[in-house]
Amino acid sequence: MPTGRYPCGVCITGYCVVIGGANMDLLGSPSNTLLGRTSNPGYVSTSPGGVGRNIADNLTRLQQACWLMAPLGDDANGRFLAQHCQQLGIEIQALSVLKGQPTSTYLSIVDEHGEMQVAIADMGLIDGFGEAHLKPHVDHLRAATLVAMDTNLSAACLHYVCATLTEKPLFVDTVSMAKAVRIKPHLQHIHSLKPNLCEAQAIAGTDYGPSPTDAQLSCLARWFLQQGVRHLYLSLGAQGVLYSGPKQQFLMALKEPSKAPEMINSNGAGDAMMAGLCAAWIQGLDASDRVAYGVACAQIAMSSQATINPQISHQLIHRMLKEYPCQMTPLR
Repeated sequence: MPTGRYPCGVCITGYCVVIGGANMDLLGSPSNTLLGRTSNPGYVSTSPGGVGRNIADNLTRLQQACWLMAPLGDDANGRFLAQHCQQLGIEIQALSVLKGQPTSTYLSIVDEHGEMQVAIADMGLIDGFGEAHLKPHVDHLRAATLVAMDTNLSAACLHYVCATLTEKPLFVDTVSMAKAVRIKPHLQHIHSLKPNLCEAQAIAGTDYGPSPTDAQLSCLARWFLQQGVRHLYLSLGAQGVLYSGPKQQFLMALKEPSKAPEMINSNGAGDAMMAGLCAAWIQGLDASDRVAYGVACAQIAMSSQATINPQISHQLIHRMLKEYPCQMTPLR
């Protein structure tokens, strides 16, 4: 059975399974101020991506044994992604190659500050991925310490996973407003949910706008717990993360945001945060430490031009938390 080894030297038996998207990322960055409706001088880079693959990548760099269950196209990009995952140490036996199909591609444009301005996701491949591809690996799913998935998965695939793994901690990244609602029928099965504010409101059917009050945030968080979600990690961008769980509810943010590391590329920050939350839960950290750990992972991701910061590690996370500490504010 795969194992993970943490800096303290304790060997942890077990592994994670991540189910979700795997694709090639194309990133466009302008040299100067991004201008609309015209060509912008800049840089274009290509890297392995996909929410599920990114989570698995980060988990592996955090020395957590991990299986990836995702569809790949029958092309050069698909072969490259499989080889790259294998080189990282991700278990790839459960990757599914869909014959005659191209590998998914994600194209994003960021502004001069590294903030994503527009993106196009060519993810039709994942619509053909589901029960038939996962069922042969159900024993591995049931033996996992936790299962993480993203809502790029089809509604039928999400239903299969939730119905099959009723006793397994399920961690879900909601990906986008359009796809977040796919998880709504299954909230009672979700251990940990990580939406942003827009995605959370899309699921709950609320419209508090971009700047809800603390009372509105608290009400929104309680709704998710009432639906059966055990732990909610609501990403609020620069404002931090709202955590809501069985015993407490609080906001976690950098103590001095003005001194935060320079943001180079915001793509991949949410994926790194999800990986951090999974790793922190496996380590047995309490809620406040889990959230701070996830925030640090996101900060590390944003300080890299690549979607995945190759420097991410437990040691770097702890150094980040020491140099850029987080502050917890209880929310009533």
